[in-house]
Amino acid sequence: MTTKKLRSLHRQIGLAASLWLVIAALTTLVLNHRKLFFPPSAQSNGPYGQYLLSHAICASQPELVLVGTDAGVFTSENGGKSFIQVTLPVEASQVVAVAFHPNEPSHYYAVLRQKGIFSSLDSGKLWTKINFPSQAPIQSFHVGFDGTISVLTNEGLHRRVQENWSLIPAVARTDSSQRDFLRIAYNLHDGTAWGPLGLWITDLLSLSILGLVCSGVVLWKRQAA
Repeated sequence: MTTKKLRSLHRQIGLAASLWLVIAALTTLVLNHRKLFFPPSAQSNGPYGQYLLSHAICASQPELVLVGTDAGVFTSENGGKSFIQVTLPVEASQVVAVAFHPNEPSHYYAVLRQKGIFSSLDSGKLWTKINFPSQAPIQSFHVGFDGTISVLTNEGLHRRVQENWSLIPAVARTDSSQRDFLRIAYNLHDGTAWGPLGLWITDLLSLSILGLVCSGVVLWKRQAA
């Protein structure tokens, strides 16, 4: 293959790679700032203008509905025909689970991915944070008929009975190193590995990729001319 053909092939491959880099950078920015790019509809004050994550229906009063979204908690008293947003004491982002106490319809639970477990005894007017003795990401949440809370993480099954937490550890697996590696990869991919700075770091990386691609295209055109 001649040098001229090799350079032509290199440019074509570079353009194709640049296209995918631009897509990755732009989608990262959109996901990081989806509320800016796609604000909720002003005509809807319910959860359907948000990214839906979880819901629960009260066992004793089926007309009571809780919905968790990426931007808050919503409650309905008429089976989901209309909703009211509930105010939480922290920024209500990524509400991955909601639940009712089986014997107390006014007792709500909300699990926020980054902020922990919250409980309200008065239909969402006042919330308190439940002291969960682990920093591991919550994968699943359940409230039993007796009010026992069960939380599943990669550490095992956590249970709270009368304010006391216990843990049934996860059985050790031979692929634990692979699971840990995948967790690190996910954390690096979405920016959570850098904590509160993750959003800004992924933004900076995305903008750097866009700048690199744009400058590369300009230099390629100048060289071709």
